[in-house]
Amino acid sequence: MSLRRRFVHRLIIFFICLPPAGFVDASTVQKLSFDRLIGEADLIVRGRVEEVKSQQAPDRGSMTTIVTVSIERHFKGSKVSSVTIEQPGGSMGDIAQGVPGLPEFSSGEDVVLFLKRQRGGTFKIVGGKQGKFTGKTQPESNNWVVEDFARRTEGLDSFLSRLKNMIDTQQ
Repeated sequence: MSLRRRFVHRLIIFFICLPPAGFVDASTVQKLSFDRLIGEADLIVRGRVEEVKSQQAPDRGSMTTIVTVSIERHFKGSKVSSVTIEQPGGSMGDIAQGVPGLPEFSSGEDVVLFLKRQRGGTFKIVGGKQGKFTGKTQPESNNWVVEDFARRTEGLDSFLSRLKNMIDTQQ
């Protein structure tokens, strides 16, 4: 197949898979303070991403990503052993649909999540990318830190202590 025909073929597939404007759940992500992230979350947890999978959404015109996280520690909300996060977008085969402002996940990631319960028992991230903090080891010091969506880091113990103190003052 020629390069031109392949391009036209992929362009047609793109427009077929593009959801009609009426089905798109558009929203603007507002910058949230740490205090507000805590206040809007039904559940705040630390855990490990176990599985990330994309599937075709019920409307057949878009994709949904399902993220399963096993919970290691609870900070706010009811105690559960795992949570399922559902968000629009994903990738299947040669097709990918991204949604600006939503976090990406990888299996094995250590995360602190600010979650809002949705109908059906799944969760969404509060404030989009703002509600996901990734745990990492700093190569130069071997210390654990959390990294936010803007790649700013804070020591894990300091972050968790600040989180716990702010939750205690809100209750």
